[in-house]
Amino acid sequence: MKKGLLKWIPVILATFTIFTANVWADEVGKGIVKENILAYKTPSTDGITASYLNAGDQIVIAEEIDNYYGITLENDEIVYIEKIYIEVEEKPEEKQPEKKVEVTAKGEEVVDYAKQFIGVPYRSGGTSLKTGVDCSGFTQQIYSNFNVSLERSSRSQYASDGKDVSKSELLPGDLVFYGVGGSVRHVAIYVGDNKIIHAPVPGKSVCIDAMWERGCDPIMGYKRIFS
Repeated sequence: MKKGLLKWIPVILATFTIFTANVWADEVGKGIVKENILAYKTPSTDGITASYLNAGDQIVIAEEIDNYYGITLENDEIVYIEKIYIEVEEKPEEKQPEKKVEVTAKGEEVVDYAKQFIGVPYRSGGTSLKTGVDCSGFTQQIYSNFNVSLERSSRSQYASDGKDVSKSELLPGDLVFYGVGGSVRHVAIYVGDNKIIHAPVPGKSVCIDAMWERGCDPIMGYKRIFS
């Protein structure tokens, strides 16, 4: 072998290693978030906060850097989480439950009914879909139309009503709960396409919003009322 060619071998191997690392980066695997955790724009907890993930969220791992996984968000943005907060697994595709169509239809009826009250003002302690509602008063009164009795407060609804579902299982009509420090402070109805309908805060009216935006309380969990 010529000496000139020998000196290029390390370069060729290094290039091949970088190329294959990039090709295989998208195939690191899938995982589940173990607990509520912040994600960062760079693989460092000293970096800029990029997102908030909830326990049970299913994620796609795009790359590994030291003690961090780079995960892909819905907008294809890659953010970084410490590996200790991710349980890596490759789950087989689950079969759709037989009742999913029926549950979806009921949930969509709930959403369609709720949309009739867009513009109703927020009123603390309110339970009237005509004069004003607070967040839990809104969900309670909407479901009351379907002969479902929900608890009065968002905290009680989270503790007692429906069954837990994961973010990946969300269907229209499911309830989305928000809070800080383990305390539920808000509830909304999932519309679909990562949107909710709710009675937000004093000074605003019932409206459709993104399910989560920066500055909002973290999502604590999801409940399905119909089963």
